[in-house]
Amino acid sequence: MRTKILILAGMWAILITASSAASKSVGNRAYVQSGPDGVFYARCVPADATGDQGVTTIYRVEAKKDVEVDRYDWFSRQGLVLGWSPIAGQVAVLRKGAPKSEDPEKQVEFSFYLGGKLLKAWTTQELVDLGARVGAHKLNFEKRAYLQYLGCEQIPGSNHYVFEVKLLPDKVLRFDILTGKLRQEKK
Repeated sequence: MRTKILILAGMWAILITASSAASKSVGNRAYVQSGPDGVFYARCVPADATGDQGVTTIYRVEAKKDVEVDRYDWFSRQGLVLGWSPIAGQVAVLRKGAPKSEDPEKQVEFSFYLGGKLLKAWTTQELVDLGARVGAHKLNFEKRAYLQYLGCEQIPGSNHYVFEVKLLPDKVLRFDILTGKLRQEKK
């Protein structure tokens, strides 16, 4: 009987330790994100185990050697979305997230870049003003807007593209990839 109690106590200790470790955030790691049609990709490399310091380089795939298109001095742990603008002839980037801020007017939820330059950053407060709900993220408990990134889409019958972001549960916003500004809500 005593052996069974010791075994159960040991198993309980393992479960507590495992669940505690599982709830901790994993450190930064390098990754590659492909763009539409696989012609462009981003190589994202962090400088440290945490934070947004690092380098994100956009490449165009070529037969012999890939060509660097743009370079950004940041790392996005939450990921990014790539798009192509035939009008500008440049790669557009939607950068997800940014470092945490306690002030929703300063906390960036996502930002837009084109041709190596920042176009516009959208804060938690700006998204709340558009109808977003805010809650604690399940991994790190940061208070963020509930979002889903739907991708980069062409406006039918045109050369214009938008990044679509869904404010959960069902409001889809469309952002112009040339300006980062809200273009319209998707009907």
